[in-house]
Amino acid sequence: MNRYTLAIVTILTTACTSGSSSFAQDKLALWNEGATKSAIVEFVESITERSNPRYLPPAERVAVFDMDGTILLEKPQYALFDIATRQLLEDIERDPSLKNKQPHKAIYEKDWAHFGDDWYSDTGLYSVLLHAAGGSTAKEYDQEIRDYLKNTKHERFGARPHELVFAPVVQLIDYLKTHGFEVYIVTGSTVQFVRNFASEAVRVPPENVIGTTILTEWGARSGGGVFVLKKEFVEPINDEAGKPVNIRNKIGRIPVIAVGNSNGDYHMLEYSKTAGHSLQLIVNHDDPEREYEYKTAEMKALIKKNDWTEISMKNDFKTVFANLPKPEGR
Repeated sequence: MNRYTLAIVTILTTACTSGSSSFAQDKLALWNEGATKSAIVEFVESITERSNPRYLPPAERVAVFDMDGTILLEKPQYALFDIATRQLLEDIERDPSLKNKQPHKAIYEKDWAHFGDDWYSDTGLYSVLLHAAGGSTAKEYDQEIRDYLKNTKHERFGARPHELVFAPVVQLIDYLKTHGFEVYIVTGSTVQFVRNFASEAVRVPPENVIGTTILTEWGARSGGGVFVLKKEFVEPINDEAGKPVNIRNKIGRIPVIAVGNSNGDYHMLEYSKTAGHSLQLIVNHDDPEREYEYKTAEMKALIKKNDWTEISMKNDFKTVFANLPKPEGR
């Protein structure tokens, strides 16, 4: 072996075995250098280095991510509710009398106040999902979701939903997986929507999705047995205090990393804190140029109060979306 070859081997061996922060940070190339990136890398190193007293075996490395607003663009409307409102409007086209019946009437008139502040009541916003999907077979509902994902473009960005994931967050998910983490999406959206979306867009498999579940029954129809969606949710709905309950029931381990973006993730992040050595991250939407800005000051206050780590979209993301299509005409 000549001296040149020996030098190259030495450099590569040192880089791969040193576990230095600079080498680890290269794995998060879409993140700007700063306190947040350092906090992530330092935490991951602390639990993956066997010599560290905080080392965790792979079985205990569990990370949970909210989806809407954390992984996927949620403005001007959550994708799942966009699907549901489109379905109700299609119902009205087939039967105009529905214009005078709730919740179709409120959707037609864009009367969002009708649903009130309690999203989960019988007349709350989540009831729209049941009216849109209830009575469908699971296969029919899956197809409606797939058609939406394939054919719908965002009004501002001209992109389909799978192009509107936050590239640095997806990179973080991949980074954690390479360090032995089992990563779950824990979302208020329905399990079926996220399973159709996340496998390709986020590389999280269907079995690692915990979401709101519409009660499903196995029944007989012409041509054989099918799953039929009822107008009822499996409790608890997977938002707010329902998230830690479903995490406990489905995973059986406390997540040592939890990532969210809103008050709806508060309980999930606080549950993560009970793991002892843990990391809670919140995406703060403070970048109106590349995405949106909303509740920035309120979120900063919540982060400080609860000792979470802020992910500033403006300051921490080198890019927001990886592959936006070029505007037409250019």
